[in-house]
Amino acid sequence: MSISWEQDYETRMNPGLVTSLLHEAVPVLKAIDWRITEVREGMCATELPLSFASTNQHGTHQAALISLSADYTGGIALAALLRGVPVVGVHPCHEEDSASLWLASMDVKYRIPSTGHVRGFCEIPEKLATKVRQRYFAGKRVLVTLPVVFTANGDVVAEAEMKYFAQPSIQLRPTEAQPQISPLYKHKLKSSARMIAGLRSSSQNERLRLDSGHERVAAGPHGELLANRLCRVLPQLQDMVLARTGHIDQTIDAVDNLKQVVILGAGLDMRPFRLFAEGPKPTYFELDLPEMLEERTRVISQMKDRPDVRRRMVAADFKRDDIASLLLEHPDFDPELPTVIVYEGCSMYFSPVENRRILTSASQLLGHRDSRIWCDFVTRCVVDGTSQHPEVAKFLEGMDELGERFIFGCDQPSEVMESCGFGKTQTTPSGEYLESDDSLLLEYQFAVAFGGRPTNPR
Repeated sequence: MSISWEQDYETRMNPGLVTSLLHEAVPVLKAIDWRITEVREGMCATELPLSFASTNQHGTHQAALISLSADYTGGIALAALLRGVPVVGVHPCHEEDSASLWLASMDVKYRIPSTGHVRGFCEIPEKLATKVRQRYFAGKRVLVTLPVVFTANGDVVAEAEMKYFAQPSIQLRPTEAQPQISPLYKHKLKSSARMIAGLRSSSQNERLRLDSGHERVAAGPHGELLANRLCRVLPQLQDMVLARTGHIDQTIDAVDNLKQVVILGAGLDMRPFRLFAEGPKPTYFELDLPEMLEERTRVISQMKDRPDVRRRMVAADFKRDDIASLLLEHPDFDPELPTVIVYEGCSMYFSPVENRRILTSASQLLGHRDSRIWCDFVTRCVVDGTSQHPEVAKFLEGMDELGERFIFGCDQPSEVMESCGFGKTQTTPSGEYLESDDSLLLEYQFAVAFGGRPTNPR
């Protein structure tokens, strides 16, 4: 809390700013013209106007909208105590310096019909406010119940008790000391996977057509919604995902007598089922976090008439585990067989050191002369903020909101791949692959590298 409240109010918590941010994040609030009217440390006042969009058949407010207003009135009062800390879902932020705040439960009592603008008010008593600050800034989880009162025309319309959790976002990520994954972090993993499936299911291009039936099942309405949100700020995103999907499929198809495909970060990739009808029938090794593999199993179990693909799921945390050790110890994996490794949509989320370790380990798995690895990379300007395309910055803000921050980019993928032990590498910008003259597509590139070192026999 090194900054003053005046500074924090100006840059993070003033009513106009927070109202605008929430209108963008939660469109229903904009539709009913809900707004914040006053903010102080530990206090928030809001207004829910009496309007056509917010009222029922009797001309009084819909009870559910008063509950919605209660959620954000109490939440902003709590956020105002965390001086200088951006809140996930409200402020632009990164996992390292943000707060995750969410509603655990609510109890709303409706007193009388609301026949005027409804004003919400939440003020946290100073003793409780001090306890909240102390716990949060000591790195401890906060669990607090806050009162919210609503009035209209001078009368109490409703009273609510809102129970919130608040915690530094970085603490949601599992660690060696605390390996148990939090429900919010698990939700983030699933959301990201569904979003990519949603992009695959909705992507079409004049040059490429994709049988996206399996992807639509994997995405569901949640994945389609997230994909649509990101495509509004970066329309080229669908072409990028379609291009990489097609390029990977062609890379797999180009290997004669292919026996194994390793998918690093399998998520909800339905490639094993989509490619089953044509081409080789390799064994797929699907690596991801245990929680993501659990979701993958659930989704696949709901697919109707799915082909009988040879699949092996391998739990892995790429930040800790050595993928070569995991696979070389697997009874069904043979590094001397023709193999394709797919490292899709991963490199941008790992540091240079982490990427080098992951790729160097992967190079030990390609003992056959026809084996190869497929990777995608964004250019450095995407990560360091120097891209000439303003929509890129807006897209990255959206990824930050999903907890998917880009931290790595490179301009020379061949140099990276060869330094990790691979042989000949071919790099293809996504725009070139799509035969598009959109310069933004040049900032996303694909690399295919052959194995450069023999593996040790078992």
